[in-house]
Amino acid sequence: MKLTLKTVPAAQGLQWVRQGVREFFRHPLGYSALFVAFMLAGAVLSLLPGFGELLVLAGIPLLTLAYMMATAASQRGVRPQLGVFFAPWRHLPSERRRGLLTLSLGYAFGTLLLLMACKLIDHGGVEDLMQALTANNPDPDEVARLADAPGVMAGVLARVSVTLLLSLPFWHAPALVCWAGQRPAQAMFSSVLALWHTRAAMLVYGLAWMGLMMATGLVLSLLVGLLGGSSLLGLLTMPLALVLTSAYYASLFFTFRDSFGQPEAPEQDPTLPPSP
Repeated sequence: MKLTLKTVPAAQGLQWVRQGVREFFRHPLGYSALFVAFMLAGAVLSLLPGFGELLVLAGIPLLTLAYMMATAASQRGVRPQLGVFFAPWRHLPSERRRGLLTLSLGYAFGTLLLLMACKLIDHGGVEDLMQALTANNPDPDEVARLADAPGVMAGVLARVSVTLLLSLPFWHAPALVCWAGQRPAQAMFSSVLALWHTRAAMLVYGLAWMGLMMATGLVLSLLVGLLGGSSLLGLLTMPLALVLTSAYYASLFFTFRDSFGQPEAPEQDPTLPPSP
């Protein structure tokens, strides 16, 4: 793939969100199946003692690549398929496979190290709060007590900050290794450079997704208030979360395409299936 680093207007960030939502609704079952399959695999891997959490984290860069490959295929008229998870390992040269493995493990170890550093700030208070919030019947008084514990707010902010910082070098890196054949370090540098070139659009992109998620939550709360019943909240939350998450991941390809250009034709890159 021939790379051309591009600069796009800020308004393109909103267009990326629209494209992701529109792309999801072209193949809602296919894109939802990708995320459900990843979550199921993650649930199984997390049961492995010692390194289960590491494997789940290592899968996140591969999930972003799978969605990019599925969206690229969809642009050529091919429906999203679970085979995108296996295509890089079946068709790419060994050097690119090693690069993807290096990126995945680097992301996993980097995340674990940064989260360990965050624990030094909140002394485990954020984890206690999350456990209380996800309990079957959360105790409001206990949740309030844990939320007010020293260091918890600083720990939350630290986790958000390190997650955002870690996402910068890994945003485009898996696709750059897969489609452009870049080495992991070069791909991470190119990712940061591309995000800097498109920083205004990326800011709009992030704010638009936050606004969409907040608006969805507000509408959901209004529906529950009008119709009553906490069971309705649980019934609607999961499907809506799946739709928004899948649409977000489907939009990632458009951020890559508008930053570097269209991936190569299928005859040059076997990870992109031919048109039917």
